[in-house]
Amino acid sequence: LQMRLPTWQDSGRLRGFGHIVFNTTESRNKAIQDLNGKNLQKRYLTIQEAKPSGSASGQAKPARSQPDGCRTIFVKNMPYRNVDEEDVQLVFRPCGKIVEGGVRLARNYTTRELKGFGYVEFKNPEGAFSAVQRAAKGDIVLKGRTCYVDYEEGAMKGSFRNADGKLWQKEHGNVHDDSDSKKRMRR
Repeated sequence: LQMRLPTWQDSGRLRGFGHIVFNTTESRNKAIQDLNGKNLQKRYLTIQEAKPSGSASGQAKPARSQPDGCRTIFVKNMPYRNVDEEDVQLVFRPCGKIVEGGVRLARNYTTRELKGFGYVEFKNPEGAFSAVQRAAKGDIVLKGRTCYVDYEEGAMKGSFRNADGKLWQKEHGNVHDDSDSKKRMRR
């Protein structure tokens, strides 16, 4: 018998659900039949067979069409610990060339812990397309976790910090600058 009870990252409190791996199919079926709907310490139990990984229907969600010229992807479901920008870069490098400083991981402002999502910017749109297509097949795995990848279309935030707490923007330049605005600034 194995049991996993997920907790909230910030408080460590239980999230209100768990996963149990039974030794036999008979013991699993007995638990579903005998305990589902029962009251345990003023809480009703819902016990059901695990859904297949992926979407609720068990099917991988097809990748959506790529926006014109999109080179940046949004990545979520990343591990909260023992991951840095280099690990993410190694996973996405087979998809295409990544710009220098192109991996940005969201961190808690005070604790510097990862929030479980980030962004990867490729040199060309083909890299982003390849990453989204591979993720739709479940081929993007980071430290044992299958990552969800989609195209990023919103305005990039300039407040990302690296593991040392340095602003990404100070190391790699203003994220809102493009080559045209840099040329205008020189004039």
